Amino acid sequence: MSHNDEARVTVEIPAHEPESRQALMKRRALIWTPVIIIFALLIFLSLDRPHYDSRTVPESLVGQWTCDLPEYSDRYLELTPSTITFGTGGTSFVKYKILGIDKEQNEDVDTVILSFQDVAGTEFRRAVVVGPSGKTFHFASQPAVVWKQFGP
Repeated sequence: MSHNDEARVTVEIPAHEPESRQALMKRRALIWTPVIIIFALLIFLSLDRPHYDSRTVPESLVGQWTCDLPEYSDRYLELTPSTITFGTGGTSFVKYKILGIDKEQNEDVDTVILSFQDVAGTEFRRAVVVGPSGKTFHFASQPAVVWKQFGP
């Protein structure tokens, strides 16, 4: 081995040319466009969500409910803090997930708006008018069908 660097080979690599302004702008656009789209989507989703007074059914409505009308003799309603079940006759029933609750008071009448959805994701809203004793209610769309709390 020689000490005067005779065996060393030096290879010069030319510096790369800087990107053109147009190429730099294109690369930045490709990076920032998805970021902006995702950010806008997150904002849209947060603004589009309904705001409820509560996410659970009021304690006074939790339980099983029946109706004295002959045509509803095999029907029932069951409310839990997070679900509503409609007994549709015999042993069949339909269960829905509670999305949220809104409360209103009009002319000394308590109204609870139940927002719920089925397993397919279809959303429903039903206004429940609670009786003065709290032991009865009817749906605003069916004032003649009064539901009474079943049991003690």
